[in-house]
Amino acid sequence: MRILLVSNYYKEATEAAAHSTVELLKSQGVQVVEVDNGRETVPEQGSFDLLIVFGGDGTILRAARQYAITGVPVLGVNMGTVGFLSNIEVHELEQYLPDLLNQRYRLDQRMMLQVTVHQGDHITHQGCCLNEIVVRSVDHQLNNLSVEIGSDQAGNYRGDGLLVATPTGSTAYSLSCGGPVIDPEVEAMVITPIASQIISRRPMVVGADKVIRVFSADGRPSLIRLDGQSEIPLEPEAVASIRKADHKLNLINLKTTSFFHEIDTRLRRSEGL
Repeated sequence: MRILLVSNYYKEATEAAAHSTVELLKSQGVQVVEVDNGRETVPEQGSFDLLIVFGGDGTILRAARQYAITGVPVLGVNMGTVGFLSNIEVHELEQYLPDLLNQRYRLDQRMMLQVTVHQGDHITHQGCCLNEIVVRSVDHQLNNLSVEIGSDQAGNYRGDGLLVATPTGSTAYSLSCGGPVIDPEVEAMVITPIASQIISRRPMVVGADKVIRVFSADGRPSLIRLDGQSEIPLEPEAVASIRKADHKLNLINLKTTSFFHEIDTRLRRSEGL
C-alpha cells in the first residue's frame, strides 16, 4: 500500500503531524509516497492507494480539488477548529490505524461541482470543487446576474452575488447565507443568494442532473471562487455553466456515527468559537 500525506505549510503543527505519521506508517511496513504540503511538487496522479489529510476543512478542500479525480480514498484528520469534513481527531490516528490499513471502513461518496466558462464557442476556464462555487462582483459593488436552470429562465439575482453549493457545501458558506442543510447522500445543488436586494429570492434546491448557467445581466465582470480558495474571471460576455462533476470524493468513515449526529456536534462546536 502506498500512501500520500497532505499537510498545510502555513500550519507547522500539520506538517509535524504528517512527518511523525511517516515514521508510524513505516513501522507498519507501509510505503509513504511523500508529504504534499501545498507548496512542493506532488506525485503523479494515481501513484498512491490512500490519502491522509492533516488540517482543517480548507486543507481537505484543496486535496479534494486536486486528488478526488483519482478516486483514491481520503481520510480527514482534524487539526483545525470545527472540522466538518474530518472523520477523526489527530490523537485518534494511531488507534484507528489498524482499521485504516485493513480497509475496515465505509466510503462516503461526496458529490462535487464542475464549472466551465464559455466565451462564445471557446472554453476559457474550467474547475471543480467540493463545497461551493461563488459568483460575485470584482469591485464589491452590487452584482446583477442572470440565471438559467436547464432551458428555463430563473430570473435575475441582484445583491452581493450568489453561490451554488453541493450537499457537502450546504453546511458551509451557503448555511451562513440562510441555505438549508442537505443530507450528503442526496444528489442536489443549492442556489443561495448572497445578501439579495430582491427579497423574494430565496435559496433553491435543484436536481443534480440540471445545468445552471450564470452570466452578467448588466455587462459587468464578475469573479468565480471555488471553495473560497481559487479564482476564475467571468467576463461580461462569458457564461459560467455549473453542473455535477463526473467524479466524486471518496471520504473514509472509520466511525459509526451518522451525518446528522456529526453535523449537530460540529455546529455546536462552531457556536463556541
